[in-house]
Amino acid sequence: MAPRAEVCFRVEPLPAEGVVFRTLPRAERAPVPYIEALTGQLSGERYLEVLGELVAFGTRHSLSRGFGAAAALARDRLEELGYIARLAPINVGPGRCHNVIADRQGSGAPAVRGLVMLTAHLDSVNLAGGPSAPAPGADDNASGAAGLLEIARVLAGHQTHDDIRLILFGGEEQGLHGSTQYVASLGPTEAARIKAVVNMDMIATLNTARPTVLLEGAALSKGLIDSLAAAAAGYTGLAVQSSLNPFNSDHVPFIDASIPAVLTIEGSDDANTHIHTAGDTLDHINTDLALDILRMNLATLTQAADPPTP
Repeated sequence: MAPRAEVCFRVEPLPAEGVVFRTLPRAERAPVPYIEALTGQLSGERYLEVLGELVAFGTRHSLSRGFGAAAALARDRLEELGYIARLAPINVGPGRCHNVIADRQGSGAPAVRGLVMLTAHLDSVNLAGGPSAPAPGADDNASGAAGLLEIARVLAGHQTHDDIRLILFGGEEQGLHGSTQYVASLGPTEAARIKAVVNMDMIATLNTARPTVLLEGAALSKGLIDSLAAAAAGYTGLAVQSSLNPFNSDHVPFIDASIPAVLTIEGSDDANTHIHTAGDTLDHINTDLALDILRMNLATLTQAADPPTP
C-alpha cells in the first residue's frame, strides 16, 4: 500500500444516511463444484515459497536492482505457466521501472470476450531508511504479489471464456505510478472490455480476532463487492467488511476511469505497524488468512470470466 502520513485521514462531506464502512452479514451460498475444485488447488506451501523468494531480495524499492530482479522473476514464472508476459516501462519520478503484465486468451469469440483482471503491486519501501534500506515488504506487498502468482498457477490449468490479465505494478509506494500510467494507456475500446479488476494489497497479516477481509471500492464497484462477499461466504470462513470510499492503492486509478475495481485487504490493516519498515518480515505472515483471501478472489475471477451459458 502506498505510504501513509503519520496521521492517515481525510475530510469530506458525507451525504445524509451515507455509509462509510460496514460489516456485511454472512449469506451462505452453495459452492460451484468446478470452482471449489479450483480453489482447492491453491497451495500454502507454494505460496510461501514464492513469498520467501520475493522477500529475499532485501528491498524491492521501485528504483532498486531488487525490484528489477523481482520483476524479471515474476515475468519468467508467468511465461513458464503459458501466459504472454512482458515488462512495460513506467516513470517513477526521475527514474524508471516496470509493470509486469501477463495475458491469457479466453475461449470465447473475439467479439464477445470480456477482460477480467487481477492486480497487485510488486514494490516495497522503508520510509525511514530511504531507497537502499532493508524493505522486505513481506505483507506490503509480497503477500499480494505472491498471491497473484499462485492464482496464476491455478488458472493456467483452466480455460476461461473471457481473457485474463494479471498485472504486478511498480511505483505504487511512490504514488500509484504503475497503475495510473497503465490506466492512462488504455484506449476506450480496451477499457470498455474490462469487466472486473480485483486488487490485492496486504493480505497476510491477522490483525483481528477472526480472519477478516476488507473489500474497498466505489458505487460502480458494488456488484463486484457483492460477488466477492458471496465468494467469501461460499469458499472461506472470512468475515467481510466493505467500504465505498476508495483510498491509496492501485484500484483507485481504475475507479477514477469508471472501471469497476475492488481492493481486497486484510481487516484492520491500520493496526499493522510493521509495514514500510525493515520489520515487515515473514514472521508476521498468516498463511491461512492469505489463502482464504486467495480462494475468494480466485472464485470471483473465475465466475466473472466464465459467464453462464444462455
